[in-house]
Amino acid sequence: MRKFFASLFILGATLAMAQESDTTEINIPRNPRFGEYNRPFLELNTEFGAASRQWSTNQMVDFFYGDFIDENQKAAMMDKSPNGLALAAVQNWEIRFVYSGHFKTRMLPLPARSIYMYNRYYTNLTMPSDLVGLFLYGNKGTAGQAQNIGDFSYQSWFYSGIGHQMTFMADTFPVSLGVSLVAIHNLTKYQVESGSLYTQPDGSAIEFNGQYDFGETTSPNSYSISGWGLAVNLETAEEMGKHKIRLGVYDFGLAYMSNWERIQRDSSFVFEGLDVGSVFTLEEEGFNSLVDSLQAGVVGQSQMGSWQALPFNLKAYYSYQFLDRHFAFMEMQYLHLPQYRLRAALGYGYEWENFEARGGFGYGGFNAYSFNLSLNWKLNRYLRLQGGLTNLFGVVSPAWSGGSIGNFAIRYYF
Repeated sequence: MRKFFASLFILGATLAMAQESDTTEINIPRNPRFGEYNRPFLELNTEFGAASRQWSTNQMVDFFYGDFIDENQKAAMMDKSPNGLALAAVQNWEIRFVYSGHFKTRMLPLPARSIYMYNRYYTNLTMPSDLVGLFLYGNKGTAGQAQNIGDFSYQSWFYSGIGHQMTFMADTFPVSLGVSLVAIHNLTKYQVESGSLYTQPDGSAIEFNGQYDFGETTSPNSYSISGWGLAVNLETAEEMGKHKIRLGVYDFGLAYMSNWERIQRDSSFVFEGLDVGSVFTLEEEGFNSLVDSLQAGVVGQSQMGSWQALPFNLKAYYSYQFLDRHFAFMEMQYLHLPQYRLRAALGYGYEWENFEARGGFGYGGFNAYSFNLSLNWKLNRYLRLQGGLTNLFGVVSPAWSGGSIGNFAIRYYF
């Protein structure tokens, strides 16, 4: 089981992107409403990493990548998760060609027209403390004792899209609207709302009692298409004196899966069909075999079409310039995934001629407390770099803080 989840969790750190205007004297038409030069550009954005509110970066690496976890490490992991455990991973990329570009001074751009392609991968795992113990120690030590496995959830999204974006004026505010066609490659949702697991003292059977809902798409491979949908991006940005504001919603939409397989029950059953000699070996292979057996018909399943809401993203950013190159900012973000808490951050930034840095303390998201960092660099009239981390502590203090989501972008102006 550790190897299965390990492929989903990638920790990363990144650098640099300039968001300032290009002041090189070239003969390109100006648009006063949007700021500087109307220049086409090609941009690549990536986002990747893993985070937890309970476990540290080192503990996540040990659990998912370590060959052996000793008793001291297991005890420390249990001490960090007395009320359960939540882990999440993100791995996204997006390519955008802006064939009619607006560049706005000291702000991210709202392109006039663009075409974009993207791929998103989100994974989220939540389990109660008893289930964490089963993963770490197996079920031999708890034989004869009912274990709480309620409030368990696992959700994994893997989808791609292609879309077109345009900016128009709504009264005095610029509005950017993007619409994309979404192809769902894989979607898995496991949920146990309330339940208990009991192992017979002699290891002869496992008894389950509770309410569960398992659903997944049936796909022959990772990049096959299991469903289609539409997603909308909507954002605006404005600058009023020393005040700057940006609001946006991304990937807001629905997708339809015609081959959605679902198991939904509120019942009890006794499982005796696992051929491993004794169910005391139920750690990795045994757990996978149990899930496979359930899906094969031990408790029954149905196949149907299903509409699913995409994991949309809400963002808000505000800054105030209080000195020539100094500014304070506030940002908020919400990602529609289990266990993601509304994230808010307050911070400070400074602008050099070709470089900008800002950092702030935040709370929420997949972490608890965090310190986010963003760097923006204008290399020359053609090239911009951007990078950042949602939690710098997760990289510089991996034994204490729980992971980070990194982002990197590179933009080339024609």
